[in-house]
Amino acid sequence: MAAHAAHSRRWFLSAGTARTPGLTISDACLARAGVVCQACGDACPERAIRFALRRGGPPLPDVDQDRCTACGACVPVCPVGAISLSENAQ
Repeated sequence: MAAHAAHSRRWFLSAGTARTPGLTISDACLARAGVVCQACGDACPERAIRFALRRGGPPLPDVDQDRCTACGACVPVCPVGAISLSENAQ
């Protein structure tokens, strides 16, 4: 898993400029549609995806960009493909 994380971090280095990874969870997210799902949070080794409790529905995902290492562990486990990694300039 460490090799995968290192490979993912290299993706964010471009032309010698450091980049900060950005994790985005789209509106296709099951939790946002009222379905209980926390697969991405369970898969995150850094615990960068947490779920805020709310009244009247399942907990919603909240991404701590400072903790996210862009390892990509959350991407393949999302049953609806709602998670994407992007490159944001520092």
